[in-house]
Formats: sequence, structure tokens, C-alpha cells
Amino acid sequence: MTCTPTSPGTSPPTPRDLIRLLAPPALAGEPAYPRILTSGIVELATSQHLDPRQRAATLRALAAAPHLTYKGTTTDLAGRTGMSFQIVADGSTSTLLIHPDTGDLLAATEWINRGSRPGLHSYTLLLAHTRTRSTDTPTSPTTAAAVTRLR
Repeated sequence: MTCTPTSPGTSPPTPRDLIRLLAPPALAGEPAYPRILTSGIVELATSQHLDPRQRAATLRALAAAPHLTYKGTTTDLAGRTGMSFQIVADGSTSTLLIHPDTGDLLAATEWINRGSRPGLHSYTLLLAHTRTRSTDTPTSPTTAAAVTRLR
């Protein structure tokens, strides 16, 4: 799902509106809902360059996610330290690492906690935040994020 939180020069959506865009309200009562919302936030951060106001709206949406727990600071595979937030829901644990000064998403993981093949499901490491001047020359997805899907 690609979601455009705002166009340049417009106000960012409220966290409530952003949540509606990222995770359908009809699923709010489902056990997987927190995972859906977290995945939407990760996809948004990896697919678009978010300005500071857009990042703030995204972080407020994350703060509204059910089962969100602050886990302290940790380091990602690139050696960057950030604030770790975790959501445990529907048999998995999603962890987002947020830069403490900019609010940028640095990394995200999803672990499957149960079932026949528990373990690391995915690891997303955002290496660079860049912007292109036109849609004719998009930034390579590997520039924005390196994604490893292990399942």
C-alpha cells in the first residue's frame, strides 16, 4: 500500500486521519490490527521522503497504536542508536527503531513468535533518506531501504 500523507505545501493529516489511511478502521478490533498499522508506518517511511511535520504526524499515529511499548535505546545493524518501540500482537513482535532527534525510522523488524517456524520474519534497514526532483527519475528502492524477508 502506498499512502501519500500530504502533498508539498499542504498540512499533514491528523494522526487519526493517517491511521485511517494506513490501517482500515473496520479491522480495528482484529488481533492483527496493531501489526497492520505498524506495517503501514514502515511502508510509508520506506517509500516516501517525509518532512518533519509529516514525520511528527506519523509518530503520533504510531503512539496511538494498541500494545505499543517503549523498550529503551538500541543499535541497528548499521551501528546507529535510536529509541526502540515494540508492538506484540497476533503472534508476532514488531520493533521500530526511531532516531531520537529527527523522528526518522532507522530500522524495523518483525519476529514470528509462534507457529511451526518462529523466528525473524523481516528486517528493514533504512540507509538513506533522499528525494528526487521528478517522478521520471525515481530513487532506487535500495537507496531508501534494504529489506530482508527471511520467511
